[in-house]
Formats: sequence, structure tokens, C-alpha cells
Amino acid sequence: MATATLSVTPSQHGIVRGKGNPAGTLEELNRLLQKNHETYHIFFRPMGGMNHISHSILTCYALGADSKQLQDRYHDEGVSQKPMPPLDTELLEKLDDPEVFSQHMYVKAQYQTFLRFFERKIDAGGWKAVVHEFLFSRSMIATRMFCAMFDGLFHPLIHLGLAIEFDLPGLAAEALAQAATNDNSDIEKLFEMCEAEAPAHDDRSPTSILQLVDEVRASEEIRTAPLWSDLGLKLRNGLVARAGEAFARLAGRFRIAADEDELARRTAEMMSTSAYLCGAAQFPGKKTKIDFFWMHALTSSLFLGILVKQRDWISLEDRVLLMERKVRTDLAWYACSGSPPLDPNFLPNYSNPESDGWDWEDLYRAVVKEHDDGHAAKFIRACKYAEETCEEFEGEWDDYLPVKGDMWLKLARMCHDTTKNTEIDFKWVRFTGFPEAWQRPDLLN
Repeated sequence: MATATLSVTPSQHGIVRGKGNPAGTLEELNRLLQKNHETYHIFFRPMGGMNHISHSILTCYALGADSKQLQDRYHDEGVSQKPMPPLDTELLEKLDDPEVFSQHMYVKAQYQTFLRFFERKIDAGGWKAVVHEFLFSRSMIATRMFCAMFDGLFHPLIHLGLAIEFDLPGLAAEALAQAATNDNSDIEKLFEMCEAEAPAHDDRSPTSILQLVDEVRASEEIRTAPLWSDLGLKLRNGLVARAGEAFARLAGRFRIAADEDELARRTAEMMSTSAYLCGAAQFPGKKTKIDFFWMHALTSSLFLGILVKQRDWISLEDRVLLMERKVRTDLAWYACSGSPPLDPNFLPNYSNPESDGWDWEDLYRAVVKEHDDGHAAKFIRACKYAEETCEEFEGEWDDYLPVKGDMWLKLARMCHDTTKNTEIDFKWVRFTGFPEAWQRPDLLN
């Protein structure tokens, strides 16, 4: 079966980019995107383990990487990938039936089947129409798929955001297929509970996200719901199972009015608050590290920023719901990571002699050379995009923007300083609010 062609054009430079790429880089980017699309599964582990080769090479391309650096970043991840799973041709012909579609969701082995289904749909009707049908049409499938986009640490949303940014319909098909076959962490159930509580707060008083973070930490029921022994299931088996209703009463208070200006401001607030969590949660006596889960909250914020600007094909109501769910998911991952105390002075005072004089271009040149799976490059680019997004709201809305001004560059430098020359599995700390997370020997200061 023919597959979609992934081809970035010379006019698609990315919304945050470095000074440009040497001749031949674009052709190498497209070759690698196509190879990944045709060769590899979107998952390489039974739980989690997302293939984000495309994230890495598109981000590094935007930041100015050359062909050799793109090849190196491809191989950084390629060694871990699994081959494309078999195509179920019988199921493929039945996926137009909503009941069949729903019954086969959350089955990773069916990734290629869903991928070819969405490629076929996009080829016939265009990617915007298909994304709208399967995310925003309010059908049974769209209701489930909209929620599933937030599962897997936002990876389907990141994928879709890159598809929009670089105009890649084939990547949009991958995003939808990933959402359809993702792990099920009961995030749909959590959203339902939050949204049942939300009408009680229909005045949409501007409670800051940071205030809700503080209230999560102050709630013993929420704070103690996830256990270290829940391992990677702290969202489903911890927060949702043990404190879902308590969390919903709190997170349901985050509301955004159906107003473009408020949506833009609260998008900036989301970016600033997710960045604050990344910089402010440190452990005394240990090396500086950024939490793996919160890193994704900031990385994905760039692509939520792209999505909320799609006024021509996503309704204001749906874009508001995207942002409300993003913030509620960020709050959930704060709770799942142990709700640690936050130091407001750590990031403003951050200093490292090795990078104190660096500017953004210095960071771009350095990060594209690093052995990595793309997380650090995405994080740094997200910081720059957030700096630009938040700038217009600084001053009047400072109380809602815990990260502002030169703190963005400091956070980006912190990311590079704490991940460079480090094996991929040790670049971040996971579940930072649990003392057990900091027992790794490499974290001794």
C-alpha cells in the first residue's frame, strides 16, 4: 500500500529557527522523515516509549542543523526503534464503523492500520477536514480522540503541532494514529470529572494557574494519591483512581472565557507556569535537574500555541477547550510528580560559568550537536517561543507570569547545562517530588 509523502518545502522554516542550514540539509531532512514514516513503529515499548525521531530532526533543522547532525540525531533514536507492525487489511476496511474504531483503540499493534486509515482519509478529504472530523466534530470517536491527544505525555499534540508548523499531512496522519493506539491513562475520565465541576465556576474568575498549583500541593488527598510504587501509572492508578474527584473540584476551576484576547493571555500564562515548574523544583544537596514530565508540559506548550491560533478551521470553543485541558493535564502531572515545593528564587538566580554569556544562537548551535532524542532541543525552542509569546503580557499581568524577561534564556541554558554530555536516560529526573527519584548516584552534588 502506498504511503504518504513527507516533504518539507523551502518556505517552511519553522516559527522559531536559527540562522539557516547549509545546502542539502532540507533534502536530507525529507529523506529521513520519509524513512522513519515507512520503517518504524510509533512506539518502541509496551508502555510509553514513543518514537519522536520526527520531532528531533524537525526541531534541529529549524535550529540550524546540517545534514550530518540530522543523520546523527536520527541514529540517536533509530537504534531503539521497533519495525512497523503488520497491516490488518481486514480491519482497515472496517474502521469507518465508529463501533469498530472504538473497539480497537489503545492497541499499539494496530498503529499501521490506523495510520493507513488516516492517510487514506487525508488523501481523499485534506488533513484539516480529517483532523476536524476526528477531534472536533463532537462525534463519539472525536470525543475519545480529543482526549487521547493528551495521553502519552502530549506526544500526539506535539506531532500534530509539527504537522501544522511544517505543513506535513503525513505527520498529521501519524499524530491521529498515535492518539488512536496510545496508552489509556484514564485521562478521558479525568477530563469528564473536571468538566462536570466547571459549570460551578462559570464566572470564570481569573484564578491563576500558579494558585491552583499551590492548592494541589496543599491538598493532602491529592498530594498523597500517587505512590512511588505506582511506577509509570501514577496518573491512572494514583491520581485518577484515588483522588480524581478532589482533583476535578480544583482543576475544574480553571476556566477561559470565549474571548480571543483572554485565550491568548491564558496561553501565555500556561507557558510561563509550566516553565516555572521546570526551573523551581530542585532537591537540596542534589544536582540541578528538570523533571521529565514537566519538560513535556513546556515542550508541548509551543504546539498548543500553534493550535490556538488556527482560527480558520478550529472554533474558538474548541481552542478554549484545548487550552483548558492542557492546563488541567499540567496540574495532573504536577500532582503525579509528588507536588513538590517550588523555589521562586532558583531560576532568577541561576548561573553557570560555562554558559552565563551565551545567547540563543549559542544554545541552538550547541544543542543540535548533542547525542539526544530531541527533548533538549524541543525544550530550548519552546523557551524561545514562550519568551516571545509572553512578552506582550508582561507588566500588566506579571502576577500570572512567574517566568518572564531573562528568565527564559536562563531556563534554556539550565536545560542545556543539565543535559549535555549525558546519556539519554539520565538527562532528566522523573517524578521529582518523590525522594526516591533523587537516589540515583549521578545526582549526587
